[in-house]
Amino acid sequence: MQIKNRKLSLWFVALVIGVIFIAFNYLNSSFYINGNNEESIVQTIQSIDMFENTSIEVIDIKDVGEERLVAFLSNDFPANIHFIKDNYGNYRWSTAEKKEEPLSHFFIHLSNSMDNHTNLLILTIATNYNEISKMELLANQHLIVEEFSLNKNSAMWIELPKEEKNFSFDYKYYDKNGKLIENED
Repeated sequence: MQIKNRKLSLWFVALVIGVIFIAFNYLNSSFYINGNNEESIVQTIQSIDMFENTSIEVIDIKDVGEERLVAFLSNDFPANIHFIKDNYGNYRWSTAEKKEEPLSHFFIHLSNSMDNHTNLLILTIATNYNEISKMELLANQHLIVEEFSLNKNSAMWIELPKEEKNFSFDYKYYDKNGKLIENED
């Protein structure tokens, strides 16, 4: 009888330890810096070396499946961060990038394909210092025209069609008067 009670006690202790371990991991994961909300996104960004001690302004947040993409400004320069959802439902950052032009393009590779689209997104961030009012992007035979509000921070997401895997890109930019800006090449 004592052996049976000991086995039962050991199973009970193991069960209690297991429940405590699972609860601790679940609750603890929700306190990590993550990308679950805008406040936590900013904290995560500022925890990355290249964004320490910078001002952060979130421009746009885009969720694609299990991934979260954030367009933001770091000291008024365009930047982005890419989060992927973990097993606990929290977003963990995977990559971050910044540029120092008032109109900047970022090529973002998603883990999974989107419906009828490739796993490649083009993020264009325009700052309030941007003087380009319109962009024509030729991606292979696909013409994509985007207009920008001047003196306003904005983000535009371009999803490339799925039927093609390799793209060549050609950009044309227009000033506030609609005049083509010549390339400096």
